[in-house]
Amino acid sequence: MPAVADSAPNGSDLGDPAPAKPQPETLFIQSSAEETRVALQSGAQVVELQVERTTGRGLSGNLYFGRVQRIIASMDAAFVDIGLDRAALLHASDVWAPDAPGRDDDDESVGDAPLRRSFRPIGDLLHQGQGILVQVVREPVAKKGPRVTTYVSLPGRNAVLLAREPQVGVSKMIDDPAERARLQAIARKYLPPGCGAIVRTVGEGATEAELAEDIGFLARQWVDIRTRFEAATGPSFLFDDLDLVLRALRDMVGAQTQTVWISDRGDFDRVATFVRRFHPDARPEVKAHDGPLPLFATFGLDRWVRQAVEPKVHLPSGGELVLQRTEAMTVIDVNSAKQVGGGALDDAVLTLNVEAAHAIAHQLRLRNIGGLVIVDFVDMKRADDRRTLERVFGEALARDRARVRVGKLSEFGTMQLTRKRVRESLADRLTEPCPTCHARGFVRSSSDLAIETLGRLRTALAAAATTQTAVVRVHAPARIAAILGDQLAGSVKALEKNFGVRVELSERSGHGGEIQVQTGGDHGVGSK
Repeated sequence: MPAVADSAPNGSDLGDPAPAKPQPETLFIQSSAEETRVALQSGAQVVELQVERTTGRGLSGNLYFGRVQRIIASMDAAFVDIGLDRAALLHASDVWAPDAPGRDDDDESVGDAPLRRSFRPIGDLLHQGQGILVQVVREPVAKKGPRVTTYVSLPGRNAVLLAREPQVGVSKMIDDPAERARLQAIARKYLPPGCGAIVRTVGEGATEAELAEDIGFLARQWVDIRTRFEAATGPSFLFDDLDLVLRALRDMVGAQTQTVWISDRGDFDRVATFVRRFHPDARPEVKAHDGPLPLFATFGLDRWVRQAVEPKVHLPSGGELVLQRTEAMTVIDVNSAKQVGGGALDDAVLTLNVEAAHAIAHQLRLRNIGGLVIVDFVDMKRADDRRTLERVFGEALARDRARVRVGKLSEFGTMQLTRKRVRESLADRLTEPCPTCHARGFVRSSSDLAIETLGRLRTALAAAATTQTAVVRVHAPARIAAILGDQLAGSVKALEKNFGVRVELSERSGHGGEIQVQTGGDHGVGSK
């Protein structure tokens, strides 16, 4: 049984610089009737976590027959009905046309909207009511529907088929010029007309037969999708990606993977077959877990899941990261300890920021944080230290499988980056808005609500002055009722005397809910 990190995931291992040598990896796949959880462990760290509900699989990579609902010229985009609750957004730069420009890079990421420059307005490319074949590139987020593209990408083991982009690229992670040229030549040899491909990082060293088989399979898949599209009569689902079990085997298993643990013996045959077919060189050992506890509990992985939704991550030096999500971005603040460390202050600050850089790169991947990210590092005075931090952060982010674009450290100590967002983040999958604070992250103070309740009590008593009311009841959370009965007891007694009534306070557990002020036989006045 492989060693698993038993140390708390918010401990010192999060900020340690990643070793130069590749670490042995273990893939854990825990399946149940309700969900599937996947964890990739590299050395002593869990570096990736994914969760997929049985009844709520993600949409990313799915293909649909869509019908253009509206064209928004001011956005240079269109809303497309694909048969879901919310319409999908299609930008002009994602609309394929025979004379449209292709990708401007060799990124192997599947489902990410490539950088294309549209030179025609959306109204010249589409018209309302038009039927189009689209692929989801970004999951619905908050109140926004999915984002789609007409540039279809079909992922295989060694290559990604670009169904409408007749060019060949090679992953930037393959840096040997001779190998890049060899792979490009093989791909061009077997691609069908009108299609292109990107050879993935795992395709390095692939034989001509392996690459040809991969491309041939994807080409047949594309023909089948087009056939389904032509037969469709309205917005409908056409094709989806592999389930999480096989997707994890395809995308996460590599040369460093030694073991694949699965919890469901019913998956053993298909997992072993998939590994033999798609990983003939790596061939990690597939093992079925038979212990009394769930797979994640046995290997101490549950704590990593819990930590991955916490807002704070502790660093070895005593500092911490504070992660805050907003509608538009994720903000990460690097906080120093009360004593940053011994020795020169500048050296201690650099050490803290370097720890934070490694921890942030790890957390982005672990939590699958996508979109715009703003990092506020501790201020550094020395220019050499700033350049060192930029270099270290860039090297740490380069190990991410997702595409990351990072800017320079600003004069204010902040750094901006974007990370490819295709599927929901772990927090989106595992958390929900707080019913008490309604996702604000705070609640109104007890004293403020108690004073507001007094004001409403005065208003209610004045309105009921002619009804001979004898008793007024206030029903409030315990924290507010306590203040009304203690610090503000004098004000309550003054109201009782002025209006000739008796005020009864009743409390309930919890922080949220309405505060009810009831006078006589009415139903009261309530607010939150």
